[in-house]
Amino acid sequence: MRKVPEDLNELNRKAAETAMKLGQLSFEQGERLLRLQLETVRGMLDDGLKAAKALGEARDPQQWSALQERNMRDMLSRIAEYSRSVQDLAGKTQQEIGGAVESRLQAINAQFEAMVDEMAKSAPPGSEAGFAAMKQSLAAARAMADTMNRTTEQFVQSAQSAIQVAADAAKKGGKAGS
Repeated sequence: MRKVPEDLNELNRKAAETAMKLGQLSFEQGERLLRLQLETVRGMLDDGLKAAKALGEARDPQQWSALQERNMRDMLSRIAEYSRSVQDLAGKTQQEIGGAVESRLQAINAQFEAMVDEMAKSAPPGSEAGFAAMKQSLAAARAMADTMNRTTEQFVQSAQSAIQVAADAAKKGGKAGS
């Protein structure tokens, strides 16, 4: 039979491990976002230099206007691609963090239920109703957490869809002017 303080120490140790894992995930995603931003800025600078050179070599106003329009389309396309990449990165980050948190919450619930069962075995007669209430409370908390998780996932999917629509509209808007 395990002791409650040992169980609580185990919960604290697992919580610290989960916090470290979440910190590592956040750091990795920050690195990915920084890399994406640097690549995008580098690409935009390269595009800008090429565009400036091409505009400087334009011989007539029509050619200059066509080059300017193409450069604007290219820039909008790059911005839309950057937006999609950020959206993908955010979605992956949410999934990884959500998975880690959900896994940890399930483990915590299982440990609490085991602790309640263990305490119920050594409880004085007549305390069964109290332990049944504790189990019901744990079940209700688990159900609420599941509902919140599903709601969060739906919100993230909705936000991703909205970002995708906006990115597509921006890209089409740039091409509509051609």
